[in-house]
Amino acid sequence: FFFNVCFTVCSFLGDGSVFFLYMMNRPKPTTIRRPSAAKPSGHPPPGDFIALGSKSGGESKAPAVLLKPASTLPTDRKRETSSSLPSSSGLSGLVKRPKISSTPPVSALGRLADVAAVDKRAISPSIKEPSVVPIDVPPAVLLDEIENAEQDGNDDRIEGVLCGAVKQLKMNRAKPDITLYLSLMFLAKIKPNLFATEGIIEALCSLLRRDASINFKAKGNSLVSVLACNLLMAAYEEDENWPEIFVKVYIEDSLGERIWVDSSHCKNFVDNIQTAFSTKMPPKSMLLQLQTDTGRSGGDISAGSSPHPSTPDEDDSQTELLIAEEKLSPEDDGQVMPRYEELSESVEDYVLDVLKDQLNRRQPMDNVSRNLLRLLTATCGYKEVRLMAVQRLEMWLQNPKLTRPAQDLLMSLCMNCNSHGADDMEVISNLIKIRLKPKVILNHYMLCVRELLNAHKDNLGTMVKLVIFNELSNARNPNNMQVLHTLLQHSPEQAPKFLAMVFQDLLTNKDDYLRASRALLREIIKQTKHEINFQSFCLGLMQERKEATYVDMEFKERFVIQVTDLLTCSMMLGITAQVKEAGVAWDKGEKKNLDGLRSFQNNIAAIQRDAVWWLHTVVPTIAKVPSKDYIHCLHKVLFTEQPETYYKWDNWPPESDRNFFLRLCSEVPLLEDTLMRILVIGLSRDLPLGPADAMELADHLVKRAAGVQSDGTTSATAMGKWSLLTVVNIFMKRDDVEGTLFIWLYIKRDISLVSWFCFCRSGCVESGADPTD
Repeated sequence: FFFNVCFTVCSFLGDGSVFFLYMMNRPKPTTIRRPSAAKPSGHPPPGDFIALGSKSGGESKAPAVLLKPASTLPTDRKRETSSSLPSSSGLSGLVKRPKISSTPPVSALGRLADVAAVDKRAISPSIKEPSVVPIDVPPAVLLDEIENAEQDGNDDRIEGVLCGAVKQLKMNRAKPDITLYLSLMFLAKIKPNLFATEGIIEALCSLLRRDASINFKAKGNSLVSVLACNLLMAAYEEDENWPEIFVKVYIEDSLGERIWVDSSHCKNFVDNIQTAFSTKMPPKSMLLQLQTDTGRSGGDISAGSSPHPSTPDEDDSQTELLIAEEKLSPEDDGQVMPRYEELSESVEDYVLDVLKDQLNRRQPMDNVSRNLLRLLTATCGYKEVRLMAVQRLEMWLQNPKLTRPAQDLLMSLCMNCNSHGADDMEVISNLIKIRLKPKVILNHYMLCVRELLNAHKDNLGTMVKLVIFNELSNARNPNNMQVLHTLLQHSPEQAPKFLAMVFQDLLTNKDDYLRASRALLREIIKQTKHEINFQSFCLGLMQERKEATYVDMEFKERFVIQVTDLLTCSMMLGITAQVKEAGVAWDKGEKKNLDGLRSFQNNIAAIQRDAVWWLHTVVPTIAKVPSKDYIHCLHKVLFTEQPETYYKWDNWPPESDRNFFLRLCSEVPLLEDTLMRILVIGLSRDLPLGPADAMELADHLVKRAAGVQSDGTTSATAMGKWSLLTVVNIFMKRDDVEGTLFIWLYIKRDISLVSWFCFCRSGCVESGADPTD
């Protein structure tokens, strides 16, 4: 009859089931007697059963030996098994105890798994184990037990039942019970305050710590940790003061396997914990772009976090609990607010102690954990952390295994330099010294420099100063000019002014730095491809400084003369290849593509106007410059001085371009303010320029501007006729103007006015005057 049934089933299921039925009904391997130790081993037993290892006759006594120490356990344990619990719960503690081995397990990545066992105990010895006696109840009746205990007002039982549920989750991390999982979620939804007791917090935090009994390769299911995070978030969502234990378990998981710290389903809980560090985190879009660029450039893709290998049954449990997991992470973000304002000092001390312990360990730099760099990234809100990280950052960036987390750390470090204190200035100083060669890392470094400039307004001036000083040092960084180019692009108006202030500082030294300053300025213009606002730079050179260094400066007259020389050098450095080409074409009579030449001429005219203002208002307050030097500076900025004075320091411009450069800088429009201020300087009795010299200079400038070829544009800025007449007539009324000089000035005045009005006819018309008057 049995064979008839088998034949019928096999004919229904198919031929492939015959082997299955045979395997189900074959003799069990336990019935095969192993040969004794005296007999030599022969061939393997028939069938597909192959015994591996040795099995002694006393093997059945092993459980008795393991159970024996259970009766000798200390009586003062924090957690004692209640007599009402089943006997299986008493064995759970033995299962969770880590197996002591002389050789720690090695992961698939080749590194030791002692982070979970040894390091974590050393990192946070103050984290307590759950102290509430757990009460085990079947998951199906968990809600009923909680409701009954709540009706009886038995808070201790509620706490015990919930701790028992946490215990069951801890015992079945790989595949938690779906009923228990959803029941706890339901309770957190309707009664989150049930999870806010100290005992339950300790129990849930124990789920957030890695169980040392689990092998590194078999990480288990992360759903238990996700559930614990969201239960704690539900319990403390409305609380402004969170317990310090949350930070401690966060530090543990950050340095460990990052099971829940990097989980998107725990983001709200993690973000609230990270408010303790006051860290401005880089946006994810920026980090994703960085990872994409690194991958395209052939970088080490494995430098990021590697997926942990899963146990075979984890995939089944993931499918079974997928819906529950999605419910834990709704699309809308939860509330993120400061949670550790009252415990900020103690949290900071704890974090710094942990990081110092990790960084000061005697270990090769290649063995630094990527997770340590990620923790440093999250704690860069502390200035001590920024200072510790920047001192090792160059080595981490050059390590292919740490490239991506080191780049994230660099970005976080730059974004959080927002205090501009002594520590942050030291951080910036170390950042300037970092030398990078790979193009991808160097581009990311420049992106971080931009974020550093956005972090605090004073970082720009500090960066410019440190870059220039590093460029002049013996250990110069080859990336200095690229950094300076980034600074000029980021702040085209302010960066040139700070650069000019650095040049002012160089000129205040006792040693003569003019030759070195000219060479440095030429190199900067060359490397930045003329992308600098020359007018802002020159105006920065002419700004009055109130610092003690400038007030008590020893060589004030030399300072004024050297600043004048840098002004003229800057104006000639503004001649780009396009301007030079347009100037040559203009000399040939071609009038095409003159926009670049006109823009250059207008910039020179504006710089000359500012230079005359500087000599009129600022220089008299700096020093009592001798008459000869003062007149020399005035003529030099207006390019009316002897040609050799412009290149005598370092023979620049070269001989082939000298005359052409000087002509381009001199044949520029004459602005109204420039001419008026020159005449006002001649009127002043406190300045060395006399009225005759002022009138002579004004006449020369007007004639030079009038002689410039024009393509329909005026070479001089329109000025009201009556304004110029008023200023010139003042010369006639001065007491020191007598006789022949009066007649000569009168003639000069008329000639200058005629020249001016001839080339400013449109301006006269616009001013409402009769151009023939």
